[in-house]
Amino acid sequence: MRDDLLDSELSRTSQMVILVSYTTFSLILMGESLLLGWEKWALVLMSLALIGAWIIHIRQKVDPNVRLWIYSFMMMAVFFFYGIHPTSLFDLAGVMLVVIMIYTMTGKRALVVLCQITYFITFGYGLIQYWISGELIDALVVTRALLHMVLIIMGGKIGRIIIETWNKVLEKSSSEIRELKETTERLDNFLANVSHEIRTPVNAVIGLSSVLKKESLPPAATDSLTAISRAGHRVAEQIGDILDFTEIDMEKLSVNSETYLMGSLVNDLLVQLDNIDTYNLDFVMDLESRVPAELSGDASKIKKILWHLISNGFKFTKEGGIYVHLYPIRREYGINLVIEVQDTGVGIDDDEIEHIYEQFYQSDASRARTAGGLGLGIPIVNGFVKALGGVMAIESDQGEGTTVRVSIPQTIVEDTPCISIKNREGCVVAGFLGFMTTGHPKIREFYMEMIGHLVEGLNVPFHRVQSRQDLEELINTTKISHLFVGTGEYLENKAYIDSLVRTVNVAMVKDRDFTGNVGPGISLLPKPFYGVQVANFLNQDLKDHTADLGEDKILFTGVKSLVVDDEPMNLLVAKGLFEGYGMQVDTVLSGMEAIEACDREDYDVVFMDHMMPEMDGVEAMKRIRINASRSKKELCIVALTANAISSAKEMFLSEGFDGFIPKPIEITEFERVMKRVLPKALITYVPKETQNLIPEPEQKPEESQGSLKYEPIKACGTDIEAGLKYCKNDREFYDQLLAEYGKNRAKKTEDLNRYLDSENWQDYSIRVHAVKSTSKMIGAMELSEMAKSLEEASKKADADKVRAEHPEFIKRYKALLEAIAKVVNGEEESTFAENEEKEDDSEILEFAPEGESE
Repeated sequence: MRDDLLDSELSRTSQMVILVSYTTFSLILMGESLLLGWEKWALVLMSLALIGAWIIHIRQKVDPNVRLWIYSFMMMAVFFFYGIHPTSLFDLAGVMLVVIMIYTMTGKRALVVLCQITYFITFGYGLIQYWISGELIDALVVTRALLHMVLIIMGGKIGRIIIETWNKVLEKSSSEIRELKETTERLDNFLANVSHEIRTPVNAVIGLSSVLKKESLPPAATDSLTAISRAGHRVAEQIGDILDFTEIDMEKLSVNSETYLMGSLVNDLLVQLDNIDTYNLDFVMDLESRVPAELSGDASKIKKILWHLISNGFKFTKEGGIYVHLYPIRREYGINLVIEVQDTGVGIDDDEIEHIYEQFYQSDASRARTAGGLGLGIPIVNGFVKALGGVMAIESDQGEGTTVRVSIPQTIVEDTPCISIKNREGCVVAGFLGFMTTGHPKIREFYMEMIGHLVEGLNVPFHRVQSRQDLEELINTTKISHLFVGTGEYLENKAYIDSLVRTVNVAMVKDRDFTGNVGPGISLLPKPFYGVQVANFLNQDLKDHTADLGEDKILFTGVKSLVVDDEPMNLLVAKGLFEGYGMQVDTVLSGMEAIEACDREDYDVVFMDHMMPEMDGVEAMKRIRINASRSKKELCIVALTANAISSAKEMFLSEGFDGFIPKPIEITEFERVMKRVLPKALITYVPKETQNLIPEPEQKPEESQGSLKYEPIKACGTDIEAGLKYCKNDREFYDQLLAEYGKNRAKKTEDLNRYLDSENWQDYSIRVHAVKSTSKMIGAMELSEMAKSLEEASKKADADKVRAEHPEFIKRYKALLEAIAKVVNGEEESTFAENEEKEDDSEILEFAPEGESE
């Protein structure tokens, strides 16, 4: 307790107060000594002691506890020198009471006692000298002496009471602080550990919606899938925000250093931003070509900083838009990467700017475009910026918008412009773009700045036209090589612009809501219109744009892959996603199965989950590597996991993985990693016009089955329609679920009874959790609710409740299992029981149906 106190700010302050008081007392005493002609030799000693005390304080090499006692003995020596003179005898009590109050600040009772002892020694010595000198000791002197001594006794007692009370308060506060810290740490650890489980259903939502969006669906279904995908991304983002904030709050944030391409970072960011609502606002991305092409730093955190600042800008902007400006400031160590995000929103007043860095702080909801958000955006940005060694500043005027500037030091790997064109000679650019003449002055200014930086960086001539007449005149008088047109300008002048493609490279800057077609040879550049798009277009020859080619689709046709995950839902998502790229996909449920599969087959790539029972992904990867080296096989292994802590990627790569893909799987990140880890010979690009020729996977016709088949399980309270709805009305899939559910019924019920008898609540809760989830999947809602109640009770070790509800639950569970045996196998109970022992002990499906809260 004492060491903690001495190390505290309060202890350091009290020591400083004692040193200053000692200095003041010494200087006053030296002055009085000179005036009254006291001993000169004492002045020299006091001066040397005072200098020594300050040297000890400045150097800070002496233990704080020892230093405090040194100051105290020096103070008592000065007090003794003062008190031995007759003129000071009856002034001692007042001075010592002040000294005792000062020493109360240290929280040390021993120092208060030292003050009292010093006073009584000094006062006693003074009284003796007073008597020896022949002074009359009458009743007044005696009463004054007794009064002064009583005052010192009372002052010391009060000081000790204050210290004791103070220590009790500090002890209680320290205990409460420790408890709060422990609770916070447990909560933070819980959030980090549960991220894997939370991200599993989110991965399913995002992955399956991405797979389904590739199918030919009615517009209404496509819109619904888009809404589902955006909701899934939003949940994933909020989970990520919570984890990021937890790491910042626990001071466990890990900063990774990796080489990254600035152009790729911006491109990936824009792909992710496509999932957020921009409220039909303009978005201007101004990446200056002066930024070096390849930098070294934590690209993930820089991207998250941009994400939060941009999404915040959209939330608080009603009209106008967002301007993002990225540029470098050269330094000896490389550059300061400056991120400037400016919006035309409602602005922030000075009081809010002071609070905006606080945790969970949100601006007045009446000023926000949306009530969404956790209030963690700016605190996360601020935490990331500090961790990266940068600085952050916010400027705002109410009604005018807000500007946030972030400067982050980065080292340069390749000092070439991040945006460049191959052949400047003969490159003459024209822009027929309506957004450059927008009615909002700020947006017009943003676009003009972006175009200005782009033209300056690329060093190409640029002509801006505002009408078709101006464009025709420019085409007739100047040899234009590349033309950019806005969506509105193209639609109004389609025939004329289509006719230009034979002599001019034409690109239309596509609005987000544009769904029409363009003429042959017209390239489409989706908004936001930014430098990398422009450079890629300018780097194409005319012949590349005279055919109706759009963005090539990437395929990994024939790549043989293995996906390892203990969660069947994740395997389903990954298989559907990867097969869409032409890959051959095998799946296994454990690390041991993965090792055996890799020994049997030659895979090009293995996607390995991390958190799996019995053997985790890291151990499985290392054993697969050892076996592959013995067989002289070359194998690529990629970590595919929901482990979302900031140091995860660095950890997986250092362990020996070739790549890292976080869950939920982002298509852009998946393609980027695959292009990096796979040999080029296994990657193919399909031009847009040939993509429709790729055959769709053959669909099996749905079997026609009567509802009478399910009467036995329906009689047990099973909602057949709910189960079929979960299976997308696929009866074959529903039958597979029923068969899986009905396997090993004797073992399942025996395990439950055994766990109950032995009060093994952990395994009991795991088993009823599985029954809860799988029962809901097949439509056994009542049984699922009973299992849920038992799960909650067993997790709390509530034996009375479990024993009260278990008999009815097990009765209904057995009845349902027997009914499923009749439906699936067409067998009577006795036959099913006889065959029970022959079945393998299958994995329990533990994923929850859509909409269930774990």
